[in-house]
Amino acid sequence: MAEEYEELQIDWRGQEITARWCPQWLGGDTAHLEIVTADRSPHPISETGYRSHFCPRELVEDAGGPVAFVMAWLETKDDGKPVQLSLI
Repeated sequence: MAEEYEELQIDWRGQEITARWCPQWLGGDTAHLEIVTADRSPHPISETGYRSHFCPRELVEDAGGPVAFVMAWLETKDDGKPVQLSLI
C-alpha cells in the first residue's frame, strides 16, 4: 500500500529543508515525518541531514502542523554550535 506524503519546504536560518509528512502511516494514527536537507548537510536534529520520525499524528497537529513542529524541534535542539559528524 503506497502512503500519501505531503512535501513541505522550510527555510531554517538559510538552510533549505524538506519535510515529508504522512499523517496516517499504514492507515493508522501513527504519523511519519521525514526531515532532509537538499545537500544532506547536517542540522541540529540530524548529523547526516536526514531524519525519519514516527509519532502520534496529534502530537504534530497540536504543535501547529509539520512545519511548526519541525521548526520548534530545530530551535529546541540548536545550541548555536556548528553541527559536526561524530568521529565515533
